[in-house]
Amino acid sequence: MGRDLDTRFSQLLEMIAEHENTTVEILGVTFASEEIENRRTFYPQLKQVLSRQELDIAEFRKVIKNCWALGGKFDIIQFGRFIEKEKAAILTIQTLINDFPQDDLDAVARIDAFTDEAVRLGYQDKKGSPNGSAAAALCSVLLTALFPERFVDYRQSRWRDFAQKAGYDIPFPATGSYGQGIIWAGQFAADLTETRTFRRTWQDEYPLWAVAGIAWVLPGLKLGEIDPMPDIIEDGEITTLLVHKKQVILYGPPGTGKTYRANNYIAHLNAHGYEVHEESLLDQRIFSVTIYEPRDGHILDMIPGTRFIYDWKGRRNWQIYFDELQEGDVALAYNAGKVRRFTTVVRCTRKEVDSIEFEIVKQFNGPSFEDMKNDSGLKESDLVRIQMACGLKRLGQVELQRIIALSEDLTYESLGIELKKIREKVPNKEFVTFHPSFGYEDFVEGLRPVTTDDGTLTYRVEDGIFKMFSRRAFNVLAEKAGIEERWNESGNIPHLDGAKRKELLNIVPEVPFYLIIDEINRGDISRIFGELITLLEIDKRYCEEHEVMVTLPYSKERYAVPPNLYIIGTMNTADKSIALIDAALRRRFGFIELMPDYEVLRQNLMSKDTDLQEIYSLSIDLLSFVNQKITTLYDRDHQIGHSYLMRLSEAADAEEAMELLIFIWYHEIIPLLQEYFYDAPAKLEKVLGKEFVEADGRSPRFKEPLFDDDFIQACSRLTEKAGIESPGGQL
Repeated sequence: MGRDLDTRFSQLLEMIAEHENTTVEILGVTFASEEIENRRTFYPQLKQVLSRQELDIAEFRKVIKNCWALGGKFDIIQFGRFIEKEKAAILTIQTLINDFPQDDLDAVARIDAFTDEAVRLGYQDKKGSPNGSAAAALCSVLLTALFPERFVDYRQSRWRDFAQKAGYDIPFPATGSYGQGIIWAGQFAADLTETRTFRRTWQDEYPLWAVAGIAWVLPGLKLGEIDPMPDIIEDGEITTLLVHKKQVILYGPPGTGKTYRANNYIAHLNAHGYEVHEESLLDQRIFSVTIYEPRDGHILDMIPGTRFIYDWKGRRNWQIYFDELQEGDVALAYNAGKVRRFTTVVRCTRKEVDSIEFEIVKQFNGPSFEDMKNDSGLKESDLVRIQMACGLKRLGQVELQRIIALSEDLTYESLGIELKKIREKVPNKEFVTFHPSFGYEDFVEGLRPVTTDDGTLTYRVEDGIFKMFSRRAFNVLAEKAGIEERWNESGNIPHLDGAKRKELLNIVPEVPFYLIIDEINRGDISRIFGELITLLEIDKRYCEEHEVMVTLPYSKERYAVPPNLYIIGTMNTADKSIALIDAALRRRFGFIELMPDYEVLRQNLMSKDTDLQEIYSLSIDLLSFVNQKITTLYDRDHQIGHSYLMRLSEAADAEEAMELLIFIWYHEIIPLLQEYFYDAPAKLEKVLGKEFVEADGRSPRFKEPLFDDDFIQACSRLTEKAGIESPGGQL
């Protein structure tokens, strides 16, 4: 990713320089200078305010208004509402920043909790609709001031646009939360600061602030499209195998460009975000209220318009929802007596400190508790888990959707609900790395510990990355085919009739989804895929001739692999030979071998500078010699790939190239060889030569590192003694 990102960022800066009628070098002084200087001035001040034992709201307001936090008039109004509740605002801020977690998952949870609370305290419009974007922006400013090496001030559209223009390889978490977006933006900014182009152009104590300044100015420029990466070419070999197999594994020794080729292939094809339309409740609230007869009255005997009092005097639970309930809100009443089912629609007409007045809206025949226990969408919900023993609870969209589906005479319209169409960008590429502790629960589904709203620790079934990606692939495919059915969370994959199946299959080539599994052989593949290994076969995919569906072990949901989901795996043969791969897996994947490619090195390591070309040629000869020895003394699967030397192309002159080559030799190649031959020092000596290591009994004795001409002469003697045909050309 580093080299590609550096190339694209360099192209972007050249376009900006042309737009600004200046040079790339001058951009480091002039471009986004006001934005960057603003951060240098006011963020340290904000850090001082936040670091004090007691937060002074007045001082906080004064400092933060100078920082980037408030996008416009309405953001300012909502920020004012947020800090109006002074004690609550202070507590919310301190809860966010105190002992802020290092782990990204914990950080996401902390950020999302802050955003939710900030919305509750004031980040809402006049109608009460949440403005999570502005709340998240405020959160990002606080974190950026305190942790400038990790966070950037955040607005989603700006960072997504910047990442797209810079060719950033890790996609924005389109279906994720604000917390995931903020973490992603910080990582993107950090990766950008590591590129050679950025380091050469900007020198800053806090480089992420400079990146943030660029992100804020960039949307205002009218730039043309950036030329595609020059080395992205069509890969017919991968395409052929994906057409016939749906999944392929790129395998070979370390450093042969497996991950690069997989990403390069995706970049060339239809790898982008699809726009889909979903129905959402958005800011509309519907509650569940549990009625205990006779204490709360005989609501089944009440006609529409009748009112009754629901007592809240310390005998109810989940106070958060009592506080959230407002006059006019609608609730579905669950009769917890002998009936044990949803029976009545009620509306809040008045709320006191310790009671609620409800009005009967209508009676309906809703689902019983047994119905909910047996429903795939409700059986894992809090409603079922606590057996409806909740005085009041706000219903989630899936919960409400399933209750309506299980009711005979209940509709969204009868509840006064208008489902709003929302548009969402859905990425069609996902990247995952297998490792020894990665399991079926991470990949498909499994039990995960969760803390409910009342603080109880429980376990529920959560989808893994492959199942979530499958659902995403199917739903986009269905929408593009004009099919109404959707694969909802906690639901079965839909059953389609013959005509719809044909429609779906017809557009599969137009809607590809790609899952890249890096280091696929480092995980226990049979255990990770489980029963899904059968479903991967091309003719057993969803809607195919020999379609196979399975019932998943945890959720009991019906599952199949969509026909538009393609898998590209990478496999390091130094970790595990391809001969050891399970035969069942081999039948289902196509395989492409990638070996050290000296032609790639010759094409990339070229210079008119004689001294620099000498270093390039020596490095290629050295790698060829080492690989010949490895093949003779070990095997061909443990050779060293050409990508180890590709960084030499970034060297500005012979001196820099020499420093890079010495670093690669002593800190990357020799440690790898030491691992290969850890119990065979005599063989290690034959590979490296006595000028670098000597066999000393059962252990190797490494010589002091060589530099400059001494290193060149030692390497030259090593390759000349071998009498190899030089891939690098004459020295």
